[in-house]
Amino acid sequence: MVKVDACVLQTLPGLERLGLSLFEGKTMRQLGRGQEDDEGNDIGGFFVVADGGAAVIFNDPKVASRWASNKNQVNIEIAPSLAYVDSGHSSVSLLMVD
Repeated sequence: MVKVDACVLQTLPGLERLGLSLFEGKTMRQLGRGQEDDEGNDIGGFFVVADGGAAVIFNDPKVASRWASNKNQVNIEIAPSLAYVDSGHSSVSLLMVD
């Protein structure tokens, strides 16, 4: 996985109107070559959607992480996958918000 400049979002339809300053200093994680999903499909080059949302909605990625980590912001009955957040620790990739 590599980090790329979040301005790549401007290539998506509808986001080209957003100012470049919105993405300044923000990054997104992009999956590397050879990475596969559970079914064996190549997903290299795909982006982490949560990083894109954080880049567009929040000024500071740490604020996005704190917001997502707040269990009052996540309805696990409607969207259980949103209950998992980046732990920020090198040996733990995701934490379950409970």
